[in-house]
Amino acid sequence: MTATSYIPYQEIVDHLDIQASDVLIIASDITRFAFNAKRNERSFDVDALIDSFKRKLTVQGTLIFPAYNFYLRSGQTFDVKKTEPITGAMALAAFRGGDFKRTWHPLHSFMVWGKESEALQNLQNKSSFGSDSPFAKFLEWNAKMLFIGTNVAEAFTYTHYVEEQDKVPYRHFKPLLIRYYNDGAQAGEKKLLFYRKLHGWTMNLELLQEKLEVAILNTQVINKVEFSMLRIADAHEIIHKDITQNNAMNIARFDTKLYLRDQLKSFLQIFNLYKTTQDKINYGADIQ
Repeated sequence: MTATSYIPYQEIVDHLDIQASDVLIIASDITRFAFNAKRNERSFDVDALIDSFKRKLTVQGTLIFPAYNFYLRSGQTFDVKKTEPITGAMALAAFRGGDFKRTWHPLHSFMVWGKESEALQNLQNKSSFGSDSPFAKFLEWNAKMLFIGTNVAEAFTYTHYVEEQDKVPYRHFKPLLIRYYNDGAQAGEKKLLFYRKLHGWTMNLELLQEKLEVAILNTQVINKVEFSMLRIADAHEIIHKDITQNNAMNIARFDTKLYLRDQLKSFLQIFNLYKTTQDKINYGADIQ
């Protein structure tokens, strides 16, 4: 469905398949969205946009934003209240707002509001994608995921949960020790598990996106921005089948040049010869 006229940004939620009591996860890049709103309405407030989703969900629903910091290395610090997420303007607004709470995991936390927020906050998963993680709850609740201005290939981190549950051969666990702070006090070092790709492997989610578009992904264009939605349980089944029946051919691939580059990078890091301004971001690519 394509909207033919401009819709005020606080009313867009009423044109989406969102019901009161839904568990809704939103991944977004609202750069173009905000530009269009300012051009047509002369102003844009990300908090007002978030409030429109809360209004639609009601207190019986749950609103969730990824609030990731997947670049962290062993020995670095994570502060639940001070370490800002790197996952966009909506996550940052939720982080700075007073009525969202943050789940605990340093690498893959979520800003949560609503009925199930306490259940998510109580989780203490060591692995981002473990069977005791928020991702497992998303499957249990058959949550909806909405992509605003982004897509499956760029932002469907849930894929890694299915990879871990199916024990894909191209990833392995790497231990991490993160200095953890909460409410300004150090809560000690937290032992985590980082589900890292082996050298030479890269994600290939464009092919997965094509499969989901055919089978389950519902996309609308509103105010020249794509809004795509899927059900987690439906996506889980498709990803699981691709891993177990298709050797994950629509999810990941091996690249010899990348393998050689990864090997060289590891060698240089041993001697502290690989330190660039992009180092933290590149480290995050090990999971993405």
